Amino acid sequence: MLRSARVAAAIVAALLIAAALPRATVAADPYEIDAVLPVTGGAAFLGNQEVAAIRLFEDSVNKAGGIKGRTIHVNVADDQTNPQVAVQLMTQALDRHPAIVLDGGPATTCRATAALVVNGPLQYCLTPSIHPAPGSYQFSAMYSSDDILGVSMRYLRERGLKRIAVLNGTDASGQDADQILQALIKTPEYQNAGVTFVAYEHYNLNDLSVVAQLTRIKAAGAQAFIAFTTGTAIATVLHGMQDLGLDIPCVTSPGNMSYAQMESYKAFMPKELLFAGPPALVPEQLTDPGVKRAVANFTATFKAAGGGRPDLLAAVAWDPMGLLAAALAKRGLDATPAQLREELAGTRDWAGTLGRYNFVAVPQRGVSQNWVIMERWDPDRDAWVAISKPGGSIGK
Repeated sequence: MLRSARVAAAIVAALLIAAALPRATVAADPYEIDAVLPVTGGAAFLGNQEVAAIRLFEDSVNKAGGIKGRTIHVNVADDQTNPQVAVQLMTQALDRHPAIVLDGGPATTCRATAALVVNGPLQYCLTPSIHPAPGSYQFSAMYSSDDILGVSMRYLRERGLKRIAVLNGTDASGQDADQILQALIKTPEYQNAGVTFVAYEHYNLNDLSVVAQLTRIKAAGAQAFIAFTTGTAIATVLHGMQDLGLDIPCVTSPGNMSYAQMESYKAFMPKELLFAGPPALVPEQLTDPGVKRAVANFTATFKAAGGGRPDLLAAVAWDPMGLLAAALAKRGLDATPAQLREELAGTRDWAGTLGRYNFVAVPQRGVSQNWVIMERWDPDRDAWVAISKPGGSIGK
């Protein structure tokens, strides 16, 4: 019991600025935050990890005395990975006039609910595949999809893999990836190096097979390919690779960086499944003491609660909760959406599990490709291993 209390206190000290969290008598009524998350449906693997991280963070803060002596509670509503349901639930949440709301993603739902928060409240979307306007009330978790795909392409180029194929979904995340990749391939970095897309394919995320698309990729002589999809959709791709005997590196979305997902892909795991991911999953790469401490506390909290090893999907919710709690601790629990937006937008030196956040340098997001590392899933180690430096370079 004593050990658990010490762990909880360490977490709060690292994430929430201990001086702002007095151990006072906790008020009976909690400070409530509404969250619309994909607890069921196609992105349930994401939503359930988000819920686990949110509940654990909530518990850690409340055991340490809450924020200014008041507990916090996140009201989770399940949007079933359906943008129409997400809009309905977010509308209901806004009727309560909250200062903060969370949208668990994927990009389709965050895009659908964006119009509802143009004038507030502050909305934190737990996906990298949206691009909020600077100064808006919408914030996006993790590194931008621009950074993720930019690091992925740089790694492939430096490795000498110039004949690249793409197999993206037709959903909002796939469309976002298409725009980014088509812009990247036209830049001097890739044109001068002779990097080309030798095949460019799409599929519906509900398709049961992509063998036809992979056959064309194989026939084009691709040396590697990018499939920027998650969950069941990427499992379909990996199954197809095995059926076709396509043995080339596959770069996929970091949204798949889940230990549970890796276990479910075990029977058809390709030799090289690559991700542009966070240093939190390869902590030996960390040199920033504050970030290192945040990652250690994050991991220790999950372990102490019996939650096993936290993965990227948990971190995607953990850091926003910490940032929002720190803003509330500084501005007060009666802070308006505008005040909280101002506080978050001015944060420039906050150490989290995904890096050191600077919203002045990286508006609406806080972290950039400087924290992104190419990582490969290693089945023998049952872990991710770093295969690049931060930013995707493999040079000296």
